[in-house]
Amino acid sequence: MASAALLDGRIDVGFVRLPIDETGLRVTPLYTEPLMVVLPAGHRLAGKEEVTEADLAGEPLVWHAEPSTHPTRRPHPDSGLRVRDVEEKLEHVAAGRGISFVGRSETVFYSRPDISYVPIPELAPDQVSLAMAASRTSPLADDFFTAAQATAEITAACGNYDVGAAVPKGR
Repeated sequence: MASAALLDGRIDVGFVRLPIDETGLRVTPLYTEPLMVVLPAGHRLAGKEEVTEADLAGEPLVWHAEPSTHPTRRPHPDSGLRVRDVEEKLEHVAAGRGISFVGRSETVFYSRPDISYVPIPELAPDQVSLAMAASRTSPLADDFFTAAQATAEITAACGNYDVGAAVPKGR
């Protein structure tokens, strides 16, 4: 979805979580962040210090609409729900229709009393990148990419994210 919107001009520049189809895109990795499992507040694992994929066996998953955003290695029952954004995902989880996953930064912006976020360290971290159509270049976009990279590096220096896993500049 994000790739198509960037390529057809509905979006000029976007923050994306890899993997995505990068064909025709300029993609600049910014940072990685750990994944968190999203659980209903009353779930048996809510409030734990961390969980494993084995702990989540048998839990139905609320999937993001883009198949590339499925981070698990183990099979889980499918809730049948496909969501387009974080708010929709959290509504289904809060209602007890399944569990899901988000990057750590999303837990800061989407704090709710009816859900619980628990780290799941065995899953690979999310790679957050900046993307735009490769055919749409401009000095303004170049400046934006440079500013985003500098901001990510400053944030990492403060200990908030891991840019060490990001691909070097100029990719």
